[in-house]
Amino acid sequence: MNLRGYLWSIGLASVVALVSFLAILWFFTPQNADLLVFSLLLLSLFMALWGFFSLSGFYLRKRKHREKSAVSFLSISFREGALLSLLLVGFLLMRLTQVFYWWTALIFLIIIVAIEMACLYQEE
Repeated sequence: MNLRGYLWSIGLASVVALVSFLAILWFFTPQNADLLVFSLLLLSLFMALWGFFSLSGFYLRKRKHREKSAVSFLSISFREGALLSLLLVGFLLMRLTQVFYWWTALIFLIIIVAIEMACLYQEE
């Protein structure tokens, strides 16, 4: 698959995940939802944010570094989009389970940053 097809598939998957997230919000109330509906809600939000952040990061890197190959930015953007969406959904999950305090959020942020630093160190 070429780069354009891969980017279109990420965008399409992100839109489908966003539509499913909005459909879950429309048809179910999160306050009365069972575990399956709640997990599908968070999973669809994660997938929508992952696609959005991956495509945004890819296009920003492509615009900034025009002389480099665009394929080299794809894995970096995909990884950082996954970590950023994991951070946001993790914060939301902490808030919903009422364990979102500044120290738990800071610990979770440090863990995400440590994962990113380990990936950057491994690339070099």
